[in-house]
Parts: sequence; structure tokens; C-alpha cells
Amino acid sequence: MVMFTRYKARRRGKLVITVPPQHSSQECAECTFTAPDNRPSQAAFVCQRCGHRDNADHNAARVIKKRGIQKLLSGEPLTTSRKTTRIFRTLGPERSEVTPGETHIRRAPSKTDMHRSQNQELRGVIRETPTSTR
Repeated sequence: MVMFTRYKARRRGKLVITVPPQHSSQECAECTFTAPDNRPSQAAFVCQRCGHRDNADHNAARVIKKRGIQKLLSGEPLTTSRKTTRIFRTLGPERSEVTPGETHIRRAPSKTDMHRSQNQELRGVIRETPTSTR
């Protein structure tokens, strides 16, 4: 969702500020009091301290807006460094490194090798005639 928002904002020349969303639906946009009881239902928001009433989604949007403005005015970096994840997989014998003195890597024949036509010419390969055991 963040990447999509950044993409759309960049096309319009807008700024995207990421803020922590934790407890934004339980925090009052007027007095900043945070409690789970501020959400009597999924759609309603009623602050237990100041009595502020609003739609829960609208109140949470106002809380996130205030957090973004505070971050902008505080001078904090607006973007954080992205964590990159690398996926390592175990390399089998067909992908092992060539040791000194070895000229090629042997691998098990694949299905494509088995289905290759026997009449197909391979460049640089000298075909041997099958020897009979009789």
C-alpha cells in the first residue's frame, strides 16, 4: 500500500510521509487520549476523556494527519532506510563451483535432455555408435 501511495504521489509531485499507525483508531484527534474504550463499535468513536464524537475512520485519519505534521515540523528524516531481504537457496551439485583442474560440472540429465530427439544434431559433439553386448 505504501509503495502504491508513493508511486501515485510521485506522479503528482506530492510528498509522502510515513508515520506509525499504532493505536490511531483508539486515539482522540482532539485531546490525544488513547484507550480501547474510545471505540464502542466498529464505526463510532467516542473519547472517554473529552467526549469528542466522530466517525472512527475520520478520527483516525485526523490523528495520522497530525502525526505527519508533527514529524514534518520536528525535522526528523521523512524517509527511513529500506530493509532489503535476500533469499539464499542451497546450491545443488549442478551449481557447485568448479574446482581447480576441473573443466566442467557434471549434472543429472533433465527432462528436456531425455526428450531431446536422438536425431538432433549437437554442435561440437561426436556421436558414438552404440556397441552391442553380443
